[in-house]
Formats: sequence, structure tokens, C-alpha cells
Amino acid sequence: MTVVARVYIIRHGETDHNREGIMQGQLDTPLNAAGEHQARLAARALADTPLGTAHASDLVRASKTAEIILEPHPGVQLQRSGALRERFMGDWQGGSVKDRGPPPPNLEPLADLAARATKWWNETVGRVVQRKAAELASLQGSVAHDAFEPAHVLMVSHGGLIGTLVTNLVGSRRVRAAEGVVVGRCFNASISVVEVEEDGRGVLLSYADTTHLDVDLVQENADVQ
Repeated sequence: MTVVARVYIIRHGETDHNREGIMQGQLDTPLNAAGEHQARLAARALADTPLGTAHASDLVRASKTAEIILEPHPGVQLQRSGALRERFMGDWQGGSVKDRGPPPPNLEPLADLAARATKWWNETVGRVVQRKAAELASLQGSVAHDAFEPAHVLMVSHGGLIGTLVTNLVGSRRVRAAEGVVVGRCFNASISVVEVEEDGRGVLLSYADTTHLDVDLVQENADVQ
């Protein structure tokens, strides 16, 4: 099987609420100075990657991160989507994780979050995979086949959604984790990479990689139960 798409999944840069342990959920909180710096470090890490399409949560902390990452890629238009928003935390939103009580009745169920994230993946990444697989098939037997390049897709979202999406993809065996790759904490501005083959199955090459970051990272995510 041939890799037809490579998806770069990035969590947004730091916000003051991240640093203070406040549950954001779908509150529209901006990046702080550290978060903008983290986004620029992620941009540097991906500067030579031939990104073709870019998608981000429509919440400003994610969309601003994506905009910064795309500065070295002026020809790529950012597509914002509410489907990539963080989990709705209900009445927990705006409160400190230290004071978190029982789950509120308006907390978005994890099953709904997983369904939302997976639907986005199936529709958006699936469409890219189908297009590139058709392109690959049309090149069979030609000299151009050896020069085939996979699509490079940027996705910028939130820690809770990213963790839920990747866990669901791996759990359903649509994506397998490469040797030594473990799905754990998803840090601000970390990069996860999934390669997808022409049949829609993929490999998680890395998860929440932070080797491009030279900063003090928030270790806990208040938006993850």
C-alpha cells in the first residue's frame, strides 16, 4: 500500500486559562505570549513541509495557531470548522479544575465528542485520501507514478478532541501506532503525525511530539477529565 496523505495534528498554543488550570471547553480564549511563541516554533518545524490544505477549530486559540503556522505557506487557505472545537464542558467552563465537582448535566458526552471528531476525519481526511488514491491509480504503469507525492494536511485543534480522535482511530484499528508510539498527554503546540494509505488505513508515526519546543509547557490539561 502507498501513503497518499500525511496529516499533521497540532494542539493550539498556550492560553492564560491553560496556565491557570481553568476549564475552557468551548470558551473563546486567546493565545497568550507563550502560546504565540509556541505556535511560531511549530511553524518553524513545519516550514519545509509542503502543506496543501489546512483545517482548524473556529475557536481563536486554534485558528490563530494555524494562522501562524501557515505564515511560511502563503498559498494555503485556512478552513475553520466548529466540528474541531474542544469538548463542550458545560457548567464547568470558566471554573478552576481544582474546584471541579461532579460532571454537570450539560457536559458533552465523550461518545458525542468521539462521533463529532470521527465524522470530521471521515469526511475531510477521507475526501483527500479518495482524491489522492484516484490520482495514484491513474498513474499506474506511467513514469510519473514514481514521482507521486502524498497530500500534506494540517489540522489544528484542542487536547481533548485530539486525544479522543486518535484514541478512537487506534481503537478501531483504522490507524495503528508505530512501534514505541503511545497516546498520552497532548501538550500545547505539540505535533502528531498520521500517514494514511490508499485504503484509508493509517499509521500514527508520532503523538504529541514536543522536540521542536524549547519552552516550559503546562503539564496538565484542565479540559480532559
